[in-house]
Amino acid sequence: MPRNDDLLETFIGSLKYASSSISALLIGGIVFFLAMFLVGLPFFLGYITKCMREAIDGNGVLPEWGDIAGMLRDGVRMLVVFMAYALAYLVIVSLTTIPLFVFQKLGMPYMAFLSTIALLLTMAVVAGAFSIIFFASWVLYATSGSVSAALSPQKIRRLISLNPAGYLTALLASLAIMAAASASALLVIVIPWVAFTASTAISFIYSKYYQSAMKMAGGVA
Repeated sequence: MPRNDDLLETFIGSLKYASSSISALLIGGIVFFLAMFLVGLPFFLGYITKCMREAIDGNGVLPEWGDIAGMLRDGVRMLVVFMAYALAYLVIVSLTTIPLFVFQKLGMPYMAFLSTIALLLTMAVVAGAFSIIFFASWVLYATSGSVSAALSPQKIRRLISLNPAGYLTALLASLAIMAAASASALLVIVIPWVAFTASTAISFIYSKYYQSAMKMAGGVA
């Protein structure tokens, strides 16, 4: 289990990073608002990727909104990664629905009920598992620029296994950030800026994890 001081330090450090540039934060809220309507989604994803990349390189301040073409390229590629996760989720869930339909056709309500429970459990477990490993994929893309690396089960497993306790710390700190963001978003008008702040904070958390994992591995991904 991670130490409480490690978790607190990670949490505070991520918030400091997320509030390190007011100008970048103000623009980011607008971009996130546009991303809610899909218009700005590639730019939002590209910017978060840029945050990860620069934080890993040692930049402790939110980057400015420059290199729009580069952010668009990264954002589109991260959309591909996200869609791959979504497709895998749909395939797994769809396979789980087959027994349910079969038992319904055969008029076996008890087995259909059990199949429904199994379907709901599968949906929850797979969604949880994908949520846990998605940021490992994201940081792999940020460091390699490769969609195939981001979707490689071997690379994802290796990155997490380098420091499982550190990854758990990153996960718990991210959950704490999301909880704080949820409480802070009671005023609807500030939701885009709160969500953007939370996103940059979480990107910083996983960037720091990547740095520590690479140190433990001697710089070998």
